[in-house]
Amino acid sequence: MNWKEDDNWKIVFPEKKIFIMKHHNWAFIAWDIAREKGWIKDNSTLFHVDQHLDAAIDGATVPEVLNKNGLKELSKITQNIYSNGSYVGTDNFIWAGFARKTIQNVIYVSPEDPNDDLFDTELQSLYLQDHLSQKRIEQFAGYHWRSMETFECSQKEKMNDIFTKGNTLILDLDLDFFAFKTETDSGHNSYILKDKEEIQRNLRVLKSMYVWDAITVAISPEDWHIGGPDNAEFVLNLFLEEFEVDLSQGRDWSTLEME
Repeated sequence: MNWKEDDNWKIVFPEKKIFIMKHHNWAFIAWDIAREKGWIKDNSTLFHVDQHLDAAIDGATVPEVLNKNGLKELSKITQNIYSNGSYVGTDNFIWAGFARKTIQNVIYVSPEDPNDDLFDTELQSLYLQDHLSQKRIEQFAGYHWRSMETFECSQKEKMNDIFTKGNTLILDLDLDFFAFKTETDSGHNSYILKDKEEIQRNLRVLKSMYVWDAITVAISPEDWHIGGPDNAEFVLNLFLEEFEVDLSQGRDWSTLEME
């Protein structure tokens, strides 16, 4: 089945260390697999480029999130749902990865306004005190850039260097980053793609920014994310072209565990 038909669709390109998935909740498992393969080290720095922050911290409180290992076991605790302390979902997978020490620092590139300070250690400690040590919680750090323009400026000023030097680096891209919300004449929200040239330029910038140790890509084809499967397919093809990936060569994630 292809990604339009299968909600659990996900493939990997080992030679490029690129994981592509239909829904973003699978990303924390991809990072775990990448760590097991030696592509990344513990406490990698994550560059999360997404229309949404996906910053719900209850990903760190999911039962057995610290005890499960491997694709089969970790798959049992993730679902394509929004924040739910019972499962790793599409908006709390970052904190699941932090709890598992696959990632530590996060550079958010997203236009979404956070409900709270993304790096409010005091607030996070109150919520997570029964799940993570105070020392671990205090290690969560990063920046929030609200556009590609501000992100590029931060790179030129070397502001992100504090979180990249000595760390392995993950690009975590949600293709809905390339859509924006607008309102129809009837007052309903719809999602429109950015100009093709802008998308291509952004993709080129992201590709060349670092020698990425791993890349995770979510398609997120829902109407309320990217504007539907046709928009998702259009942007996916642009990604494949810019990153020189042949979709037909993708492999099932489970094959990595057999090598």
